Amino acid sequence: MSEILVVASSLILNALLPYLIVRRDLRGLSGERLARAWTDASFLSAVVGFGPLSLPIHFAKTRRSLAGFGLGVGLAVLSLAGQAAAVALLSAVFGLD
Repeated sequence: MSEILVVASSLILNALLPYLIVRRDLRGLSGERLARAWTDASFLSAVVGFGPLSLPIHFAKTRRSLAGFGLGVGLAVLSLAGQAAAVALLSAVFGLD
């Protein structure tokens, strides 16, 4: 039963962390950059379908620069690291290998 909780948490965090990162970024974008962002349906499809891999695309698309892509890659790595840390913590709490 505890394995199910760990896997479910991993799946939820896989979509939730990128969702929160992009939503926070959208609040601070200028009009021009906001116009280049995904529509709501595309945004949710990308986040749920690709998880952290959607972050480099979002940041490159809105910034139109290599620095934007790099920012997205860095945030994707942080998102994956946060997800891995949460799963490792849950696994340790439940005594799973």
